[in-house]
Amino acid sequence: MSPESERRPSPGVTPGDGRCPVPGARVAVVTDNAAALPPAWQAEFEASGVFASVEMPVLIGGQLYTEDESDMLSSLVIALAEGRPVTTSRPAPGQLRTIYEAFRAAGFEAIVSVHLSAELSGTLGAARIARQDIDIPVRLVDTRSAGLGQGLGVRAAVRAALAGRGIDDVAAAASAASADAQVLIQVNSLETLRRGGRINPTSAMLGTMLQIKPLLSLHEGKIVTVERPVSQLKARGRFMTLAGEALSHAEVQAPVLGIHHVSDPHGAREIGETLLDRYRPDAQLVVCELPAVLSAHVGLGTKAAIVEGPTGRPIAHGHRAAPVEP
Repeated sequence: MSPESERRPSPGVTPGDGRCPVPGARVAVVTDNAAALPPAWQAEFEASGVFASVEMPVLIGGQLYTEDESDMLSSLVIALAEGRPVTTSRPAPGQLRTIYEAFRAAGFEAIVSVHLSAELSGTLGAARIARQDIDIPVRLVDTRSAGLGQGLGVRAAVRAALAGRGIDDVAAAASAASADAQVLIQVNSLETLRRGGRINPTSAMLGTMLQIKPLLSLHEGKIVTVERPVSQLKARGRFMTLAGEALSHAEVQAPVLGIHHVSDPHGAREIGETLLDRYRPDAQLVVCELPAVLSAHVGLGTKAAIVEGPTGRPIAHGHRAAPVEP
């Protein structure tokens, strides 16, 4: 199949036009933009009437940006290249509450709110505050993932909601799809992760001194080290092998292969097409820019592969936990 078109930032969606739920749908689905949904998925979910997403702000050089601002990406890339501070924040509880209230007013019976790993962000905490005193149940799902690993959970939840499933089934679908998704991340340096407080400063310093180009993953919501190649060439080779093995052993028909990048769509597409040719020609290739809220913590040159699971070759098998700051 042909790859999805490149993801472009889109604003968070707030329901509230007074429409009744889609016939048969009782549960609405809410997420945050760390799910890195491809544009075709985003458009489809928004058109379904059961879905909304909230933005997480990014602070670049003292200026607050959201994904829908046209100069946000260029500002982020420049800041990362210059080593200037880039920080991120959870969405305001009031933003989520507005969305929850709109779905309640539209006649939905329940909401499933599907979010970025609580180990990486305070978004789930914002959602807990936002759901207080809402007159319908709001079930929170910690995907323990990020990027399209989270996005696959969102897709499963939306599909279950449109099939008329109840809150338990919709939440379970989101959790299972995110848990099954395989995540592999190649970063050029640990420095950006160190600045964001995602890894131990000593580990970052040693990694830089030894020219380590680590391959990372997510396990139980935390960043973990899969392997520690000592050159860019070796890291690229192991990235392709590990992602390819997970893809070739994926147990679903035509699995999704997502390739994330930071301002390098051509390089990402080349990686994805090579993996399809070598390992799984029937897979569905999706090339997505990492949202700024994630790019800010991994840095320029980062590539990530997301494989729809389950798979007989899980990427994080036998991992070592990377030291993470509390």
